[in-house]
Amino acid sequence: MTEADGTADLVHAHPQRTLAAFTHTYKRRLGPCGLVARVTLDVRPMAEPPREARRVGGSGVWWQPPPGLTSGDERWMAFGLGLVAGQLDALSGGIGALLVRVDDWDVPMLTDYQEEVAAAAVIEGLREHCGIAGIGIGLAFDRDGNRYRFTWGGAPA
Repeated sequence: MTEADGTADLVHAHPQRTLAAFTHTYKRRLGPCGLVARVTLDVRPMAEPPREARRVGGSGVWWQPPPGLTSGDERWMAFGLGLVAGQLDALSGGIGALLVRVDDWDVPMLTDYQEEVAAAAVIEGLREHCGIAGIGIGLAFDRDGNRYRFTWGGAPA
C-alpha cells in the first residue's frame, strides 16, 4: 500500500481501521524436508496500543503474539518484525502506533519446521499483503547439519 493508493487517507480518517488482515503460508523445499507454516496477521494503526502489546525496538510498531506461542517462535517473530519495523512505521501515517496482531500461528508438520520460519513467514506476509519492501531472506540447506540456514538482508542472524 502506498500514499498513491489512498493508504494515508485511510489511516488519518479511520485510525482504528485494519490496513490488512490475512493468512499467509510460508513454504519452501530445498533439501529432503521442507519448511511450512501459516501465520494470520491483523495490521492496523492505533492512537494507543493495547496494554498486552509489545513494542518492537524503539519504533512506533507494536505486536501482539497469539496465546500459546512458544518462546522460540516469539523470539523469531520479534526478530523478523524488528528487521522491517522502519518500513512498517510508515504505514501508521504518523498518528500513533501500528499494531501487528498475530491472530494465529500454525505449523502443520513439525518435521518440516525450524523456529527461524516464524521471522520469515511474518516478513514475507507483510511484504505481500501490506506492500512493504521487506528484506532479502536467503535460504540454503546444510546437508551436514541437516538444517536450513537463513540469512537476513545478506547476514546470518
